[in-house]
Amino acid sequence: MPATNDTDRREQVRAALAEQIGIETCLQHPDTLEAPAASYGRRLLYRDPGGAFTVVLMIWGGGQGTPLHDHAGLWVVEAVCLGTITVESYKRKPARADGSGLHDFDKVLTVEAGIGETEALIPPFDYHTIHNHHDKTAATIHVYGGDLTECNIFLPEGSGYRQEVMPLAYSD
Repeated sequence: MPATNDTDRREQVRAALAEQIGIETCLQHPDTLEAPAASYGRRLLYRDPGGAFTVVLMIWGGGQGTPLHDHAGLWVVEAVCLGTITVESYKRKPARADGSGLHDFDKVLTVEAGIGETEALIPPFDYHTIHNHHDKTAATIHVYGGDLTECNIFLPEGSGYRQEVMPLAYSD
């Protein structure tokens, strides 16, 4: 039997989530659907004992979102299970030669995703933002190819983006 690579595994997870995800998935534990006031919430649903993957529920209050970021080399499948989110995907341009340390990106796609819709990302094509541009809470389930404990964020600075490492934690 041939070995499963990350691309195959990610596609199998995406197909399974697309089939199974829906509002009932999020509503199994309605007490977990309250978004923290300051930022979106990350709640660990499952961690594979062997470290192969984690499943995380993310709760997005009205107007909440992420900065431009990557997933630190991990593949991920994201599925909307409540509300609607906007995902903007970017392509990273070659490094600047000016010594500024700034990065440049081109926006390549904007997707408004609703319940049951999935997106699969695999490095190096995983630069994106996620936002809930609506008043009602949205929720997404993310399956990562490992335990995502930090990611790279890219913050606007002048005519480019400054890279920082952002530690990630789980909400209660």
